[in-house]
Formats: sequence, C-alpha cells, structure tokens
Amino acid sequence: MRKKLHDNAKLIAHILERITAYPLIIIGGLMVVVVLIGTFWRYVLRNPFLWTEELARYLMIWMALVAASISLKEREHVGIKLVIDRFPPIPKKIIILITQLFVLLFLYYLTKEGFAAAVRATRQSSPALGISMFWPLLSVPVAGLLTGIQQILQIIIDLTAEEAV
Repeated sequence: MRKKLHDNAKLIAHILERITAYPLIIIGGLMVVVVLIGTFWRYVLRNPFLWTEELARYLMIWMALVAASISLKEREHVGIKLVIDRFPPIPKKIIILITQLFVLLFLYYLTKEGFAAAVRATRQSSPALGISMFWPLLSVPVAGLLTGIQQILQIIIDLTAEEAV
C-alpha cells in the first residue's frame, strides 16, 4: 500500500511536470519571438511596437512563476541543505516535513490572495496591450496552485519513501 501510494504520487508529479513544461516551452519561444520582433521594429525599422515589451514582460512573469512548480518537483528550489544534511535521518526528515508544510501554507495564501487580486484587477487594462490585468495577474494563483499540488505530492513521496530523504 505504501509503495503503491509512493509510486502513484511520483507518477502524478511527473505527469503534472510534463503538462506544465510543454506550455512553458511554448511561452518561452513566444517570448523570444516577441522580443525579436520588438527589437527589429525598434532598431531596424525605427518604428517601435509598444506592445512587444509589455507582452514579453507578461510572458516572462508567467514562465518564471509557473516554472516554480517544476523546480519544486525537481528539488531545485532554494534550501538550507548545508545545515539540514548535518542532522541524522529522523530529525532531518522532520525538519524537511515542517519546512514543506510551511511552504504549503505560504502557497495556499499565495493562491488565495493572488486570485482575489486578479479578480479585483478585472476592470483594469494594461497600458499597451489593452487587455484586462486579470490575465497577467492570474499567473500568481495558477503558479501557487500548481506548486502547491507539487508540494503535496513531494510530501507524500517523502513520507512514503523507503529510505531517508
């Protein structure tokens, strides 16, 4: 039962990572194209598009925030490994679990308040694109939710692991 839960959590984490990664690749490519178009029009044709800088900024924000869930899954997020690695296995596992629960609590509030902020900004428009600010601000709760799901999966993986973390 424990092994099955562990394996299922790892599988779901992997699938969520893939589902998240492919749109990020597209967003990254689109951001490069938008920056190239903006640069070409500004410096070669001397007729800058005002919307390219703003769109590139929003794409970069979406990409960076949503990629946090992949970083967490791959355990590439910032940590205090130097200190934690000096503890014996059981206290180390407890410290990691407490840290993960605090991160999960933070992600809950980030998602909740981020969504409220996005909804409040529905009637605001971005200066150059003229789109509702809901869409750029929606990146915060989406990132919080995806990262929170990955955090829950990582907690399950750690708690059901045969060996110490």
